[in-house]
Amino acid sequence: MQMNLNTKHTIRLSLSSINEYKQMLEDYKKKLPQVAENIVRRVSEVGLQNNHKSTELLPIKNEGSMVSGGIQTTDEIDTYREFGTGIVGSQSPHIAEYLAEVGWIYDVNEHGEKGWRYPKGDGTYGWTKGISASKKFYNAMIRMEEELPNIAKEELSK
Repeated sequence: MQMNLNTKHTIRLSLSSINEYKQMLEDYKKKLPQVAENIVRRVSEVGLQNNHKSTELLPIKNEGSMVSGGIQTTDEIDTYREFGTGIVGSQSPHIAEYLAEVGWIYDVNEHGEKGWRYPKGDGTYGWTKGISASKKFYNAMIRMEEELPNIAKEELSK
């Protein structure tokens, strides 16, 4: 008797063939941590495409049942470019609420310059004059989510 488990594996129902299949599954299981790391690395590389020049890969961490990685920037200017300031910020309440939590105050007094007053870290405040959000990280996240199934399928089938 034969069982076709998928298009790649056919086993005969005998003790030796079942043992061979069991060994094949154990070997596959040993490869899975590396496969997971490959998936995380490749998905992270998708996030680098068309992103801020300061964007870099995070180191991949394999903590047993969890593999993590991604992208980051530590460049403050690119962070401002990502979220934008001024008119775009005022029309994006989720961004405005987050920025308010870290000390940003939107121009509500109609100073003639659309923008934000922001803490400079030395006890003084600076003023932006309104920058449209570039949303490169946001768009990278969308691309990464879209590519994840394809990349995972490729890596798992190797």
